[in-house]
Amino acid sequence: MQSSQLNGHHVESMRTRWLQVCRARGTPAPDPDRVLPFLAGLDAQAQDALVQALLLCLKGQEKRRELEVLSWAAGCTRSALLAQLQAHGLACAGHDLFGIGLGLMALGWDMSARLAQLAQHPEDVTSLRQALELQALANSLTIEARALPTRADAPAPVVPTGPDEDRAPAPQPEPPELFMPSTAARGPRMENYPPLAVVPGAPSTFPEWEAREFEVQNPDDTAPAISRLQVKLFGSSAAHTLEMGPHRRGNHFMGVQVVTIESARALGSGESGGYDWGRKLTVQLTPEEMPGAVAVLMNLFPSVRFSQHGAARDKFVELRRQDGGMVLVTGQGNAVYAVPVKTGQLYYLLGLFARAMAQGLPGGSVAEVLSLVKASQ
Repeated sequence: MQSSQLNGHHVESMRTRWLQVCRARGTPAPDPDRVLPFLAGLDAQAQDALVQALLLCLKGQEKRRELEVLSWAAGCTRSALLAQLQAHGLACAGHDLFGIGLGLMALGWDMSARLAQLAQHPEDVTSLRQALELQALANSLTIEARALPTRADAPAPVVPTGPDEDRAPAPQPEPPELFMPSTAARGPRMENYPPLAVVPGAPSTFPEWEAREFEVQNPDDTAPAISRLQVKLFGSSAAHTLEMGPHRRGNHFMGVQVVTIESARALGSGESGGYDWGRKLTVQLTPEEMPGAVAVLMNLFPSVRFSQHGAARDKFVELRRQDGGMVLVTGQGNAVYAVPVKTGQLYYLLGLFARAMAQGLPGGSVAEVLSLVKASQ
């Protein structure tokens, strides 16, 4: 879980925009005495969810989801709600409660209704307590990871050259960006664009199901045929090819293989629905990122995002659960490639990722990988 990076200017900017939305859309207003500490305490994932909801409301493009997020955020600033939870032995800050609630909403919870009926549903109290404990553990792991010293004698990473090079060299050896468990839905990281500014060309929401979510590869598709194990995903606006293979750093992680994703935009109807593989985007996951991706595919967590890929550190991969399946998004700068994946096809994605990780385990199997991922989250 990422710690908050909002400074005072950003906090005040978010507060101003929030009040603008309340006046324009009639959404519940936050507690004026608690709103600034609430915004300042949000972790990066919760910040992103709130920013996205505010932007869509200001543009008049909000849906029920965004209104629910804003209503829940306002509730988390009110002392009465926190006191109600404390009466059930659930002491927490409003900003922590907001992040936990986002994850539960993604699982189908109506937060207002659930919290109003906690006395009749002790299992919900247990779920909230477990979520709070998991969040506290994730926060402590993040602090510990950042405190780890780097080895002065560690060799500099070898970065290949060429059009498809992935990780950029770092000035100093750095610990990997760890995947921390979270039940909060994640969106584009706030630090990747100016505060409360719309990124040109980026989608404001992830796609609903489209006309061509999955199909046999189009005969006019010009992607090169490769015999190695891979999965192809086709959407009406983009396509992905996912292939397992060794990571460029070699066998430092028990020989575990990784998944490389190639993405291409759909061509116009005049091109018979093919894809522009000649200008594809290539992103290779790292061994550290593979367990996080598998955890989302196993539905242990609703989403994960891997950033800082590419020579300019501007590439990313995001896996996000949504109704009826998942959406797989890649991007570089303002170029975004999003393809929805139905539940039935998640089987093949999970199989690909698990098979790649099983390559490095002596006598390892897919079942062992899935068990290890579940135990490690």
